[in-house]
Amino acid sequence: MSSKRKSVDELRDLSDAIDESILAASDDEIDEELALLGLDPTKVAAEMEALAQEAKKMAGRLRLERAKQAVADFHSKPTTTRFSDRAALRSKFDRMRSGGDGQSMTMAARKGKHLSSDDEDGALDDLAQLEALEAEDPEAPKE
Repeated sequence: MSSKRKSVDELRDLSDAIDESILAASDDEIDEELALLGLDPTKVAAEMEALAQEAKKMAGRLRLERAKQAVADFHSKPTTTRFSDRAALRSKFDRMRSGGDGQSMTMAARKGKHLSSDDEDGALDDLAQLEALEAEDPEAPKE
């Protein structure tokens, strides 16, 4: 190990030891240290709480932005299928509706009528998206 690397490790160990001593200190010990530095412990605690709350808000905003980006990425993927795939999807959908695969499925009908072609196309699009998601994550549980 080079002396430079050893020095970096020693500094990291020193930093870790300082962190541990701060975390292990009692409230009274921290108040005493702050008083020695001329700081008001109550004010410091309020400032630390405000910093923690702001960090939580920032983390939440970052998670929300990542989630929005993931949704945008998902929606930007083409969901249209080739004609031959569409025929296979329609066949699978018809089997699902009839219970031919051992799966039963109930579809809501409007005003007691059958599905409209738009409703059926939407269901086929949904089925195509589900199959695409399953293809991306083959270990996902299947029902």
